[in-house]
Amino acid sequence: MDDKTLLALFDKFDKSDAAEMKYSGNGFSFELRRKEACHAPLSAVSPVSGPASPAVFASSPVPVAPAAIPAASASPSPAEAAAHATLAAGNEYIKSPIVGTFYRSPSPDAPAFADVGKKIAKGGKLCIIEAMKMMNALEAEFDCEIVRILVNNGDMVEFDEPIFEVKPL
Repeated sequence: MDDKTLLALFDKFDKSDAAEMKYSGNGFSFELRRKEACHAPLSAVSPVSGPASPAVFASSPVPVAPAAIPAASASPSPAEAAAHATLAAGNEYIKSPIVGTFYRSPSPDAPAFADVGKKIAKGGKLCIIEAMKMMNALEAEFDCEIVRILVNNGDMVEFDEPIFEVKPL
């Protein structure tokens, strides 16, 4: 599939009212979902990808236009509401240093870098934040224990948004 055809498909999806679009053919396969459609009931979620699937999937190396995903609604998500909950005494937030997509593991079938209760040494990987097709590893700045993970796998995170609640060790 050439870039012109692919971009035309993205444009049609962006201008439509459809919540999802799936394409498979000519050796390419991909899915597009609007951000609102990613918060599906748990029964519709793949057990491999975790509680929320990424907004855009590519099972073949296909360039994906970020403009195909509309901006999020103004109402806070459950993850954002949890992030603003009371911080336990002595705990700290680890916040996102950039805007991007949060991933708990390097691939869908790999174990998560950090789970609740896991102790992470200074310099240990916590997650990956994808921004502009660059995978950025977020490392712990101090020894800590994960208390809560405040965002779901595949969620968009904003700059300075709390993503982990940790207990310094």
